[in-house]
Amino acid sequence: MLKLLPILFFAAVNITQISIFEIDGIFSNSHINAIQRYIGENDLRETSLFVIQYNASDTSENSVVELQELLKGIKTPKAIWVGPNETTVDARLLKSFDYVGISPGTTIINKLSDNEFEFINQEGIYEGYMVVGSIGAFIENLGNEKIISNIISEESGTSGIVSFDINSDDINEIKFVKPSLYERFYISISNPFFTYLFFALGFALLGLELFAIGPGLMAFIGALLIGFSSITFTEFGLNYYGLILFLISFLIFIKILARGYFGPLGIAAFSILHISSIVMFSNYQLEINNFLMIFASSIISFFYFVAIPTVIRSRLTTDTSAMSSFKGSKVKIVELLSDNRALVQLESNNFVVEIKNKQSLEINQEVEIAEIDGKLSI
Repeated sequence: MLKLLPILFFAAVNITQISIFEIDGIFSNSHINAIQRYIGENDLRETSLFVIQYNASDTSENSVVELQELLKGIKTPKAIWVGPNETTVDARLLKSFDYVGISPGTTIINKLSDNEFEFINQEGIYEGYMVVGSIGAFIENLGNEKIISNIISEESGTSGIVSFDINSDDINEIKFVKPSLYERFYISISNPFFTYLFFALGFALLGLELFAIGPGLMAFIGALLIGFSSITFTEFGLNYYGLILFLISFLIFIKILARGYFGPLGIAAFSILHISSIVMFSNYQLEINNFLMIFASSIISFFYFVAIPTVIRSRLTTDTSAMSSFKGSKVKIVELLSDNRALVQLESNNFVVEIKNKQSLEINQEVEIAEIDGKLSI
């Protein structure tokens, strides 16, 4: 049986400009927008070499597809180096480049066949991939190693070996391109841990403003956190049913702060809060670290249980005129919280006071408020 081999062509290209774009963190629409902007603002010719340093910790399906479509319209020679960390990359993405370099420890996955291959080799050429430890070595070796590229010859219509004269004196510019400040911020909060933490912390700051009314700074910061963290919801597929559970937990926390003590209701609020995070990120396109999500829920609960009551207490102790207005008022005991604390009601307001002298008190008993050492007591 005869095997028909494609006719390889050999070409030499003098590179005059090298552009290196770094994809770091969560590979998202921000990277795509930054690449599109750079291509639109710069004249990339056939004597230019466009290199992507791929070091993404995670990626979405849409980002991979959009980058493939974007690279199809670039006639400039394209290369990608995956590293320096041990990174997992989609095989479909690598096929969009003319040359591929990877660092040792890189894992290539094929989602269509559900296969993966890890390169544990030392530096060299393996399976058509150049395994090198740095992007500098990758670019330098492009001009030395004879590797079959994906570049198609216009004359023969086949791929072949393209030799880049990268060490030439004709190179007049090497650009290191990064996303803008806003795009880098978007990439940072795309991490599910920070998305959930900032979103929940924003609501907690709104709750703080409700009970410790000030100039509105906490509410402003809380609104910013909610707004910034929620801009990633659409891209990665947040489950909005989880937001309903989150709002329920927020209302329970507000009820707890209004009562002034926690108990079983506090445990229920924490449980619903964490369950809401599980539901919200159940269909998320990024990998979820369950331990970090529990840690984030614990941070938010600590903020409700400790930080906010501490701020409220400090506001009350410094605002002596407010406490003096309660002095001498008749209140009704709603609940005995402990041997030295009780929940009392004045008109429609409930608040916690201290019990002095360990006196015997009963529910619905009317007592008079006193101020002792800056604290409300009965």
